[in-house]
Amino acid sequence: MSYTIEKHTAASSSGAIADSLMRNGGVIIQELVTREVIDKVRMQTLAALSEAELSSDSELWPKGNRTTSSLPAHSPLFVEALALNNKVLEVMDIVLKPASPFALSADGSTQDAIENLGLIKSEVIEDDARQLVFESADDSTPSCSYYRLGIGAMLEVGEGMKSPQPLHRETAIYQPFVSRMQVPEFLVSTMWAGTDFTKGNGATRVVPGSHEWPEERIARPEQVQQAEMPTGSVVLWLSRTLHGAAPYRTGKPRAGFFASYVANWLNTEENQYVAVPPEAAARLSERGRQLVGYRCSRSIGWVKGRDQNDLLKPGKSGAI
Repeated sequence: MSYTIEKHTAASSSGAIADSLMRNGGVIIQELVTREVIDKVRMQTLAALSEAELSSDSELWPKGNRTTSSLPAHSPLFVEALALNNKVLEVMDIVLKPASPFALSADGSTQDAIENLGLIKSEVIEDDARQLVFESADDSTPSCSYYRLGIGAMLEVGEGMKSPQPLHRETAIYQPFVSRMQVPEFLVSTMWAGTDFTKGNGATRVVPGSHEWPEERIARPEQVQQAEMPTGSVVLWLSRTLHGAAPYRTGKPRAGFFASYVANWLNTEENQYVAVPPEAAARLSERGRQLVGYRCSRSIGWVKGRDQNDLLKPGKSGAI
């Protein structure tokens, strides 16, 4: 089977995009938002941070590049226009299979949550003592209650990226634990083109088909493709797809806006409650707060006296 990073447009069906993503491990949606929107996100981000705060010095992002995390706290527009982009959310709903879909329907509403993630029976032990027994359902059962933002970051490749970034998988942050688990897809990443992504300026490298490889298989150079795309486009890849920034050779530095989406039952890469504290979350829409993590399921993440769908509001959540 031949694998490639297929390119779609906003007119493509979300089902077709999701099929391409799951088949190849990565997919591009071209010019999903306008250049003006992207420029505003970048301006908000740069205006909120000093050059010192944008400096980078790590194995994946060496000196000479610019990075920042905590992006929802610096640029509300990043959340509202990019992370909450409805076409992207439609794809996430298909791939991550949440009980509470995030994408808006044609009338601007969200779908009702599937209440039963499995069948819970109450078995009598003796007298009035009982034991709850969970029976897992079939493949149609949702994979999570909802998904949330794993990390929001600006990643700018410049003179510091003299060598290609090591190819890696997002599952690396959960190793060695996830390698022992048989779980459905739990994380999908996106990189928005804040500038044109070209071969010369470090466009993200992706290895189509590598989501199906064993961990020890090594990619050959001819299997590595670059996500060349114009400003306002977005590349998506699965948790086990090999990827990494390409080296900077020529042209203007390339700026990318990164957002990952992770099942609610798994810890996020970035601690969103420190990165986006309540006062920063309050500047987002309710859906933005939900995506950052200020919501809960019936059993995970609840706070007594707080609303299940917006933990900044008083209400009821949890079983206590």
